[in-house]
Amino acid sequence: MSLIINEVTDAVLEKGVHYLTSDYKDRNKDRMHKGIDLIGKGKSIDNVIAISSGKVITSKYSKTAGNYVEIEHANKYITRYLHMKDNSLKVKKGDYVSKGEILGTMGNTGNSRGAHLHFVVLNPNLVPVDPLPYLLGEKDFGETEEDYFKSFVKNVQKILGVKVDGIPGPSTLNKTITISSKTNNKHPLVLVLQNYLLYLGYDEVGIPDGIAGSRFTKAVKRFQLENACVSDGVITKKQKTWQKLLKLK
Repeated sequence: MSLIINEVTDAVLEKGVHYLTSDYKDRNKDRMHKGIDLIGKGKSIDNVIAISSGKVITSKYSKTAGNYVEIEHANKYITRYLHMKDNSLKVKKGDYVSKGEILGTMGNTGNSRGAHLHFVVLNPNLVPVDPLPYLLGEKDFGETEEDYFKSFVKNVQKILGVKVDGIPGPSTLNKTITISSKTNNKHPLVLVLQNYLLYLGYDEVGIPDGIAGSRFTKAVKRFQLENACVSDGVITKKQKTWQKLLKLK
């Protein structure tokens, strides 16, 4: 079985092409397939991304799941991403991730018979539900714009080493650093900023890769222009860009 899923609005594979190789179903009277198996176009390997923002509650290896990640979302639903490649996990327990953030790379670890992503959705009672409606945007994880903003702030706070509460203030602002294509262009904050700008609609940022290049600069310049900042593509508190990103006056 290899069936392309059309009209995916909330991806779990970075390139956006999702082929279904095993669906959510009873495999026999004693065993249920509690998620769906996915591969990229032409059975290609792809990066695995978060379907929605949330908190990483598990990031580890097990004999059955291989390298896997679990994320708890705003509505207390949990998503699981299984069988990822060795040494590919990009997040750890306690991290706050944004929608579209890379979690790892599709692999063949654990109880697996070929490289793929086994994707699972659990309700608050930890009962598996069909993941397909979530990929198609027919159901969501209760994420609001405010939830996403708080996840962004928590990520910034964690990287800066300040209190992680999702509430921006002077202690967070005072620890911010300059980010540009020439300064701290591979700092961990770059990936967080790329994902947030993409969420805000600054598509010119491109696929988040953690490197502040020309596309990042272009997106930052447009953000600055639309938010009454000096439009130079450099994120600093001196020129008020950090204040605008953190919604501070």
